[in-house]
Amino acid sequence: MCGRASFSLSCRNIAAAIVWLMCLAIFGVAHAQENFPSRPVRIVIPYSPGSVTDVFARIVAQNMAAQWNGSIVVESKSGANGSIAAEEVARAAPDGYTWLLVTTFFTASPALDPKLRWEPVRDFIPVGQICRAPNFFIVPVSLPVWSVADYVALAKAKPGTLNYSHPGKGSTGHLGFELFKRLAGIDVTAIGYRGYPQMVPDIASGLITSTFLSANQALAQVQTGAIRIIGAISDGRSKYFPDAPTMAQQGFADAQVTPWFGVVVPAGTPQPVVDRISEHWTKRLPHRTCSSVSTPPDASPRARRSSSSPTLSRPTSRCGRKWLRKPA
Repeated sequence: MCGRASFSLSCRNIAAAIVWLMCLAIFGVAHAQENFPSRPVRIVIPYSPGSVTDVFARIVAQNMAAQWNGSIVVESKSGANGSIAAEEVARAAPDGYTWLLVTTFFTASPALDPKLRWEPVRDFIPVGQICRAPNFFIVPVSLPVWSVADYVALAKAKPGTLNYSHPGKGSTGHLGFELFKRLAGIDVTAIGYRGYPQMVPDIASGLITSTFLSANQALAQVQTGAIRIIGAISDGRSKYFPDAPTMAQQGFADAQVTPWFGVVVPAGTPQPVVDRISEHWTKRLPHRTCSSVSTPPDASPRARRSSSSPTLSRPTSRCGRKWLRKPA
């Protein structure tokens, strides 16, 4: 009897200890979430330093860190059209301290690469969208074209001789130009780069004969006299380049693919942490980031909380295959 009583008492003690430890763990998690962030946050960008994603990431880092009186660092993991960065963040601890800045590649990649080792909906939770920033149809000044019609005429007169550059498959520079090619019925060779900064010297020299370039990159090159803008890929004319008609005004309304930028965190991140980030995101980020003078030219503020973020929409993730399908 004594042995049975001792065994029963030991079982109750073990059970009580387990419950106590579970309570401590729950309290510890709740305390950590309530005090988030208590250490530096890392924003991983999928392209090289100096790219548009890098610019947005640093603006976000500066303003979010100011709100939290904390530290946010930006780290570039370029390559494989964003997959290197996406895989790293997908494998990171789901604690809210590792973010991934995403753009079109994030939703287009699953449609372009069936062997992808990450999946937008399965592996990530959206935090919010930052903004949209239009691209511009760029040619070097050495190319004798001054409008989209001129470019199409030259491409049809010399099929296969012109080329265009893009910062990776699935980017707006890639999908947008492929869509334009299909609508225009032209043959132009695609040349992939690791990012926009690597493309710019070859565009300026004339080695690359066209590209879709972001506003801040285009502004710098226009000022040097190295490139010419022949079209704005936006709803209306740019205040920075008012003489450049939109693609719609030049007969290509369906060729408008506008880059968007957002942030996601690894799947499994506690909802209270996601909510805390999103709350700060929508309260002050639109005013401090997207409307600030440091925002890239022509960027349109679209800061949204995770529940309304379009970054993980399934229809968007399938658009790459639709756009790249060859005409019958």
